[in-house]
Order: sequence, then structure tokens, then C-alpha cells
Amino acid sequence: MIDYKINEPISVKQFIGLLNKTTLGARRPLEDEKRVAAMLHHADLLITAWDGERLVGVARSVTDFAYCCYLSDLAVDEQYQKQGIGLQLI
Repeated sequence: MIDYKINEPISVKQFIGLLNKTTLGARRPLEDEKRVAAMLHHADLLITAWDGERLVGVARSVTDFAYCCYLSDLAVDEQYQKQGIGLQLI
């Protein structure tokens, strides 16, 4: 069973680890941990998907909480894709 959490803090290493298990990882500056930390810190909305203690999905957004929401990252571990996790994160 997958659990979904809103604004549950995740570490830079968890985020990088997840992105490395997706095609999105190749298009993000994962070698720059300081930048990745800033990406997490400045996100307004972070929704995560968990299989027990394992982070398997993330939706990272910037929003004004009134009108506009930009979904900047939607990533699901390739082993967990095609189960509807990405749709639930959105």
C-alpha cells in the first residue's frame, strides 16, 4: 500500500536517490547537492509517495495557493510506475 504525505520533509539524498531511479534524473543537476537542497527548500508544495519507509514518488510544486500552481517535478521510481502513483501525486 502506498502512503501519500503533504510537505513531509525529505533529505537531499532521498530526493537525489529517487530522481536517479527515474528518467527525470538525467535532466536535473543532481551532482550539485547545494542546488538540490535549494530546490527542496524553496518548493511551496511537496507531495510524496511512500512504500513503507521507501520514498517512491514526489511531486514538487511552486504555487501562490490562490490561482497558480507550477508542477516542476513529478517523479516515480521506475519499479513503481504504471500503478497510478503519478496521477495520485498530481
